[in-house]
Amino acid sequence: MEKQNEQNKCPHCNVALATGTKPFTPLSPAQTQLLEFINALDAPDLVQSLKLVHNLALYHSDISINEEEKVALCWAKGLWEHIHAVSMEN
Repeated sequence: MEKQNEQNKCPHCNVALATGTKPFTPLSPAQTQLLEFINALDAPDLVQSLKLVHNLALYHSDISINEEEKVALCWAKGLWEHIHAVSMEN
C-alpha cells in the first residue's frame, strides 16, 4: 500500500495526486526543441517566475488545491527544471 502511495506523488514536488493521474510525461522532441529556442538570458527569470508561482500556490496559500491544480503545479515544476537544464547547456 505504501508503494502505491509513493507512485501517486508528483516526482518533482511530492504533492499527492489522485489515483490514475499521470503527473508527468517525458518531453517530446518538439517540446525539447521549443525549450532550446528560449533565450538563455530570459531563462533564469522564467525559472524564478515559475518557482514563485508554484511556491505561492502550494505553500503560501490558504485556498485548497484540487487535483487538476496539483497536476498543473507538478508540470510547472517539471517545466522550470527542463528550462534550467537547457539554459545550463547553452
